[in-house]
This record gives sequence, C-alpha cells and structure tokens, in this order.
Amino acid sequence: MGNWFWFKFQKEGKFGNKENLKDGRQFSGWRLTERQGGDLMKRLRQNENLSTKRTDGSTSGKISVLLCDDHPLFLLGLKAFLEQKNALKVIGETSDTNSLLKLAAKNKPQIIVMDMSSAKRTDFAVLHQLSEFCPETKVVIITGYCDEVDLVRSIRAGVMGLVSKSSDPELIMKAISTVSTGKPWIQREFTEKLIGIISDPTNLVTVSPIQTLSGREKEILKLVSEGMSNKEIAARLHLSVQTVKVFLTRIFHKLGVRNRVEAAQYALVHLNEWTE
Repeated sequence: MGNWFWFKFQKEGKFGNKENLKDGRQFSGWRLTERQGGDLMKRLRQNENLSTKRTDGSTSGKISVLLCDDHPLFLLGLKAFLEQKNALKVIGETSDTNSLLKLAAKNKPQIIVMDMSSAKRTDFAVLHQLSEFCPETKVVIITGYCDEVDLVRSIRAGVMGLVSKSSDPELIMKAISTVSTGKPWIQREFTEKLIGIISDPTNLVTVSPIQTLSGREKEILKLVSEGMSNKEIAARLHLSVQTVKVFLTRIFHKLGVRNRVEAAQYALVHLNEWTE
C-alpha cells in the first residue's frame, strides 16, 4: 500500500487502561495498532517532543514583571536575577516613576517591583496612580531601609509585598509568586515593625483611611454610596465590570469594611473627611 497505513482500532474494556503495549499506543482508552509503516510511532513521538518544546518556549503562563529602581546597578542585577527564572517574564525596567507609569499603562504587568525611595519621592502618589492606570497590577516594594510610617503608608496605598534589599534574592522571587496569587507577602523584619505600630499606635501619624483612597477609588465609592450597581458604575466611568470589582476590593481593604453596604455607610459617616 506504499506510504499508506492501515490501522486497527480495538476498544479497551475501560478508559485509561495501563496495559503495556509492544506494538501499539494508548489513546484515551483505544488501542492503536500499526500493521504497516514502521516509523509512524517514531513520527508521533517526534511531534510530541516538538509540541512540548513550543509550549515550554512560549511566554504564556509566566508572571509579567515591570521593574523600577533609582539605582541603575541594583536594577541591572535584579533584572539579571529574575530573567533566570522560568516562571517570570521581565517586560521592562526604568529608574524613574514617570516612565514607570507610562510602561505600566501600556503593558499592564501582573507585578511591579519598585523601590521604596521612588514611591516616597512622589509622596506615594505613584502608587495611587498605578491603581488607576492598571488596577489589576500588584506592587511589591523593595527597600534598604524604611521607618514604620513608610511601611503603613505604602500598604494603605495598595502595596501587597515588602522585601528588604539586603535579603536573599530568592525571597524577592517568593514575594512575587505569592503576591501574583492575590495574597500579601511581607518579610519578617517588617512584620515586627508593623506589630510594634499596632501595639503602640501613638508612634504613627494618624491618616484617615478615606484619605488613602485614590481619586478613582473615591469616585467609585461615591457612586456606591448613591446605590449604583457595579454594572451602572462601569457604564458611568467607561470601565469594565471586572475593573470596578478590582477597585472595590481595594476600597474594602483600605477602609477595613467587608462589603459595599458597609463601604457606603462608611462614606456617608465620613463625608467631612473627603478631600477634593
């Protein structure tokens, strides 16, 4: 029959039978038995290998990361380290917050890793701006030193990860992986400082939670307090419903409330604390 092949399909008694086949191949409970053409099985194996290589070489499934640090040498080292990790894809790096905002708005990374000094230089406004330009992006802060007030202000501004620059590089990787799943990751040294703040709040300059909201978050909270649904808010602000949900999650976290009813009540009670 030349290059043509003839196959016999024999139905197995149960799907997923693990019987060892010497002259055939198992396909979802069917036995494929070759009668002619000695190299077909080899071709099938080669195709599987090619498929595996294509999957491993693609960037799908990787965590996209954008880097920002005002120390070029540290930035270069951090990029080189992260690019060795198969689970990550570094999509850009910059040393200033203006470029960071442009890159973030354009590329919508899953994670931004930035240094505390860059955030402080803008009085943490860059963190609020990031939450507006790309609300689904999560931020990990790396720092050489910061006081307790900086820690709290960064967390209130939406930061989900805090890592010391003097720590093992693998901890940065662990923080990125954890935060990418929506869970916070704060290094032990910082948690001890935070516990100290909680136990002695007089050490911390008091900032009203509602004042930690970004302009967009305040806008959404106002509409929630007016009784609008997520769909109505999305239509009013020209956002997707999913984006509105992301904003609401951040608002609930910052205000310490559990749902939109509590958020609306909080907004109405604290109207005098709203700032234009």
